[in-house]
Amino acid sequence: MEHITIEDYQMILDLCYMMNHYNEQYRHSILEILAERLGSGYHHLTFLTLDQHDKLGDPVGINKVQSLCESYTDIYDRFDIFSDVCKPGKRTAGVMSIEDIMSLHEYEQTTYYNDFLRKENLYYELAVPLCYNNRLVGGLGLFRKKEGDFTLRDKEIVSLFSRHLALSYHNSLKAQEFNSDRGRLAKRCQKENLLLKLTLTEREIVSLVEKGLTNREIAKQNNISFHTVKAHLDHIYNKLEVHSRTEMLHRINSNEIKV
Repeated sequence: MEHITIEDYQMILDLCYMMNHYNEQYRHSILEILAERLGSGYHHLTFLTLDQHDKLGDPVGINKVQSLCESYTDIYDRFDIFSDVCKPGKRTAGVMSIEDIMSLHEYEQTTYYNDFLRKENLYYELAVPLCYNNRLVGGLGLFRKKEGDFTLRDKEIVSLFSRHLALSYHNSLKAQEFNSDRGRLAKRCQKENLLLKLTLTEREIVSLVEKGLTNREIAKQNNISFHTVKAHLDHIYNKLEVHSRTEMLHRINSNEIKV
């Protein structure tokens, strides 16, 4: 067995340090980091997350065309030989190779290999569950061509950095959630600030316009004339610096802050 070297540990530490960023393209950025640091022996890298059905999917890939990920999502995810051992709520065995699941002879008979990976000249795979607090949050698929299998050393290196990656990805999801909440709060505050420029009657008319009522329907509901409604809308347009109902609704409900 080839042992992990001091240089390997240094590379793992470097990887962990580089994983601590949380931009909008987090998964793709992580794959680029891994591709650079792990080297050319990794012929395809895929990062999966839990989809809306709490199932491991929605892959992002690097080093191969995106159509490979799309084919996986559309057809071949149900043939994935690792799908039964990488499920939310199921205890995972850590980093797994094909031979942890079945023999290579059995693998060569599968739809997953013959109809999917073989088309891209990919053969060996490591499946890397990413678990935070014993909960599956994502996964990596690391692929090699038939020329050389992953070694025990490779598995140990991947296992070591994957623990930090799981934490990093969990933090990334929380950061995205926080930014989304902050955006919604900012949008709500902007709307409230804009509505403060209007009278109570004008705010009521805006509310009815948002519900899709026409000027005549607003007039009837408020027991006022059609011309009065139009006059109120003209005042609203002036205060909000817009020229139509469409612009008014966009101004109030968008994230654009006009100064």
